[in-house]
Amino acid sequence: MKIVRHPGIDKDFKELKRFPAPAESLEAWERFFVFKGLRETPGIESYPGLGQTKIYKARVVPLKENCGKSNGYRLIFRILENDVYEILAFSRHGIYKTERDLMDLIRSRIA
Repeated sequence: MKIVRHPGIDKDFKELKRFPAPAESLEAWERFFVFKGLRETPGIESYPGLGQTKIYKARVVPLKENCGKSNGYRLIFRILENDVYEILAFSRHGIYKTERDLMDLIRSRIA
């Protein structure tokens, strides 16, 4: 299994600079996902509204913070091919004003 990051993830990290350890939280989730896979990783759901493309969202527990997944990071990814996944967006509640803004970002990164 292989995970690649969209080049726009660096911009996402800049948006998250006021939070502790976003990069470490993402790396920990990636290691767990590679070990467990799509079906066994908890907190993964299908992300609707983007047509035929199989898009998924996942909740990532923030490291170095005392909160759970619901107050943590949100990760959007897609399947490129068999066992190759691309992380499209990494955010947190409050970064995007509306869900529509996040969907527009995902559409631009898919194209």
